[in-house]
Amino acid sequence: MLTAHATAHSNIALVKYWGKRRGVAPELNLPAVGSLSLTLDALRTETSVAAGSTDSFTLDGERARDGEGAKVFAHLDHVWASAGHAGPRPTCAVESTNHFPTAAGLASSASGFAALTMAAAAAFEWDASRGTLSTLARMGSGSAARSIFGGLVRLDLGDNPDGSDCRARRLAQPEDWPLSLVVAQTTVGRKAVGSTGGMERSRQTSPYFDAWIDASPRELDAAEAAVEARDLATLGAITERSCFAMHACMIATDPPLLYWNGVTVEAIKACWEARAQGLPAFVTIDAGPHVKALCRPQDAAALADLLRAVPGVTDVLVCRPGPDASVRTQPAAHAEVGQ
Repeated sequence: MLTAHATAHSNIALVKYWGKRRGVAPELNLPAVGSLSLTLDALRTETSVAAGSTDSFTLDGERARDGEGAKVFAHLDHVWASAGHAGPRPTCAVESTNHFPTAAGLASSASGFAALTMAAAAAFEWDASRGTLSTLARMGSGSAARSIFGGLVRLDLGDNPDGSDCRARRLAQPEDWPLSLVVAQTTVGRKAVGSTGGMERSRQTSPYFDAWIDASPRELDAAEAAVEARDLATLGAITERSCFAMHACMIATDPPLLYWNGVTVEAIKACWEARAQGLPAFVTIDAGPHVKALCRPQDAAALADLLRAVPGVTDVLVCRPGPDASVRTQPAAHAEVGQ
């Protein structure tokens, strides 16, 4: 096998994904709804896959937790089998670095599993299409399917029971529609309840889960139309509706899933006040406490200053649309693998 180094960027869903599809094998990791996202330039994961004497996985320079390692090695197994190789997978040394907080509601699993998928396919000398890689990345993390692509991306729910048509597709290249996403970090550290466990709890107990699923297709189609029209006001309104519908489903879960803190609420208010004063800013929040605001590039600096002034905000990042995931291999002259 080769040594492969991949870079993938995190993405933030504007039309949200929360929950798994009922009645299918859990290992397929099929979402209950489709989603639409923006890949971000400032948030990235770098991952290398190389031959190793034993399977090993380090994350941010430290040996990963047992559960994290098991999930990584299972994903390598799946990529190896999908590449059509006979026999057991070679043992692999995997090193991954998130250049932003891990497991904190900033979609580190999206960029992480997208980078792992790209690096594994290249290391196993498999020249798979980007669409195929998106399908594989989804099996590691639902949002990772979208991080294979840059710009604005839609993950289609699909109809096939095996999930083969549940993959992402690009709606707009990063340069096609200049946008900014301002990220206000409202705390530090990992969140208490991971997304996978939280989704299953919502599916089983939230009285709003079915309503959440029913509303998603029309919001998704409307958002795609807004992207095609480059209509920020419409896309922003859909973004906020999708965000708060998802969090309503979470809060109604038993026991409740409340990922927000007090600073989250104050940052939301700051964005709404900015919009009332003529600065278009539209809120979205993933399964975590951090607030993201979609806006025009010319408004990003002013919005960032407003969010920095919110007591308790620990940091503010200004992101633009990010690029496709990429990979290079050694010793093949550091050539880019043609995906």
